[in-house]
Amino acid sequence: MLAVHGGTPVLAPGALAPWPHVVEEDRRAVLRAMDEAVPWHWPMTAVRELEQAWGEACDMPYVVAANSGTAALHMAVAAAGVGPGDEVLVPADTFLASASCVLQANAIPVFVDTDLATFAMDPARIEERITARTRAIIAVDLNGLPADYDALAEVARRHGLVLIEDAAQSHGATYRGRPAGGLGDLSGSSLNGSKCLSALGEGGLFATRDEYQWRLARRVMMFGEELDGQGRDYNARMMGWNYRIDVLAAAFAGSQLSRLGEMTRQRIANGAALTAALDGVPGIRPPVVPPDRTHVYFFYPLLVRPEDLGAADIPVPVFRDAVERAVRAEGLGIMRWQPQPVPAQTLFQEMRGYGRGCPWTCGHADGPHRYRPEEYPVAEEICARRLVLGQTFSSLGPPNDEAVMLRVAEVFHKVLVDERDALLSMARADTVTAGR
Repeated sequence: MLAVHGGTPVLAPGALAPWPHVVEEDRRAVLRAMDEAVPWHWPMTAVRELEQAWGEACDMPYVVAANSGTAALHMAVAAAGVGPGDEVLVPADTFLASASCVLQANAIPVFVDTDLATFAMDPARIEERITARTRAIIAVDLNGLPADYDALAEVARRHGLVLIEDAAQSHGATYRGRPAGGLGDLSGSSLNGSKCLSALGEGGLFATRDEYQWRLARRVMMFGEELDGQGRDYNARMMGWNYRIDVLAAAFAGSQLSRLGEMTRQRIANGAALTAALDGVPGIRPPVVPPDRTHVYFFYPLLVRPEDLGAADIPVPVFRDAVERAVRAEGLGIMRWQPQPVPAQTLFQEMRGYGRGCPWTCGHADGPHRYRPEEYPVAEEICARRLVLGQTFSSLGPPNDEAVMLRVAEVFHKVLVDERDALLSMARADTVTAGR
């Protein structure tokens, strides 16, 4: 019997360890940074060490640590030279920060539909969105899987565009042997506590191969001031913010980074084990991993497919919600993520921006701009069908291992195979209740 109907759950509380995985080494690193931070100074040792280590990890010689991934992306857009009225191509299916960083430069996000297999920006759909005002492409390594960077770079080179990598979810992943964070001309990464590389709190990393871009990013990070190692002159050269990372967050992230390779290997093994164990389970599509890249499963995305169960009469959203409810009752954390494409969000539908419609109406943009969700049918389908495991609530990271993944797969076998009729009956009842 399904647990949602009173049966015994497959997983007991605590069957999956939460993320991040904190060890004694992390605690010592934070305490050491606390001792070294007095008297207060900037940048502190833990910050410099984190920047150096991330540069080595992603093969990017110039790194700036920031207080969030959102800040790091804003720094990347500014360093790329994006300004008022410029247009930047962004995937329609992503987190808001991939697009709002463009608005922070008073520039215009232009959305591109998604590849159904990889959840990344579809390279075949890019050129139809390029105009004379397009300045950059922001590619997103969604869920922990890098986008198709060689295809994206070819388009970028042909049109003279800067390629920015949003590597917020992909620390440790690779594309054709190259590390995430170093796959574009410059990149922004998140260190949010839930991420594969965690600061426990908040943090971010900007990275580039270009020294001038690095200097611009540092200005954005530090009130617009030029930092030359000789102390501050309190002279803002441009608009800047206070994006400095907290030293304790930097220390925790640096400690985690020293084990990123080991943690990544476990994530990859866990994802492969779970996908193998779900083979043949109908009604869901596990993530697809092209052979030229690795997936680190910040999220393990599943697309629900009631039609595969002979249940095309059940609307996809109703079936999705029934699966979510049933899986949760079995003790496994699962949720929806990004229930609509970013251009469907109120910010882009009402286009109020900073007020009075800026940046769309501030005289620099080439308008009028309108965001029509129906122009992104693949992103809409993904958002309608998607459920995710991962993050902090059902982590694929250590100390969870392949044996734990087999227990996770048992939940789906129970819900979609053993108790399939009960699930479909529940979903059909929900359909009637909803008046669909």
